[in-house]
Amino acid sequence: MTAAPGTVHPGQDETHDDARGDRLPWTASIRDALVVTLVRPSSWAVGLAGFLAGGGLVLVTWPVVVLPTPTGLQNALGGPVSSLVFGAPSGALVALIVGGLAGGVVLFVLGLLVGAWAERQGIAIALEAAADEGIPTAASNLDAAPGLVRIALLRLLSLAPVAVVALLSWRPLYDVAYRELTLPDDLVTPLPVRVLRSLPLAIGALVVTWLVSDAAAAVGVRRLVLERRPVLIAWLLGWGDLVRRPLRILGTALVGIFVTLLVAGPALVAAAIGWTRVRDLLRSADDPLLIVAAVVIWVSVWLGALVLAGVAAAFRNASWTLELPRSRPPRP
Repeated sequence: MTAAPGTVHPGQDETHDDARGDRLPWTASIRDALVVTLVRPSSWAVGLAGFLAGGGLVLVTWPVVVLPTPTGLQNALGGPVSSLVFGAPSGALVALIVGGLAGGVVLFVLGLLVGAWAERQGIAIALEAAADEGIPTAASNLDAAPGLVRIALLRLLSLAPVAVVALLSWRPLYDVAYRELTLPDDLVTPLPVRVLRSLPLAIGALVVTWLVSDAAAAVGVRRLVLERRPVLIAWLLGWGDLVRRPLRILGTALVGIFVTLLVAGPALVAAAIGWTRVRDLLRSADDPLLIVAAVVIWVSVWLGALVLAGVAAAFRNASWTLELPRSRPPRP
């Protein structure tokens, strides 16, 4: 049986492909990813699941969540924390610590697995759509390909560089956050903005490390799934691709972020502003019809933001899937 045009088998020498010029241009990968995303609306729902599991849930719930004030935190935690200071931890504090840690671990593992499932499904949808549109891909099918557990392990492995940088930066971050909580100089500016303004280099190092590590992991996941590589080998190959082709890999990562900000960013900001107006109406307006109309409009904007976030996430998934070496189809 002959391989389908554009298929890359495990062990194939990609540097030889690059030297022959068989690798499709980067712009072709981005263009094909856009086509694949638009012709498969089902990928939007899968992309939204991955977006929410990867931390997007914080962004989409941000407009409707009221963060506790320092005074509120002090009133809620003052008693349990004081018992720890005086050497006799209360049952409430122990339960709070154990419950918080257990809940955090469960949410982290659940998010990791849901994100891995969404990424695996997104790869399959992108390959199917590309085949229907006559777009060459790095693989023809996903029969016996690794599943979500190994993808989750690779994604967990990719967090190691971020964890190292976070450990190196935690002390100044803690000091600045504690100072801004206890003795703030500015109560108008949100706390995250004040911390970022005080430690731009530390926050910047975290962001850059996350961007680079996520890009290498995205390529590594495709190596894992499309080429059936072992988890550790696929992760290392992702870093190898980043070193050999930094402009292509980082370009794909930056385009994905840019599309997300361009497509979903304004809608999320509009939802945040709209929720503020809705809360003002709920407190002051006497006209129930006006309140219902405002709530309906806000819900429509918020749901629209979710759809747009799913589209952007599906595009990012497709762009990474089509980034692996894809030979041009043979000329007739």
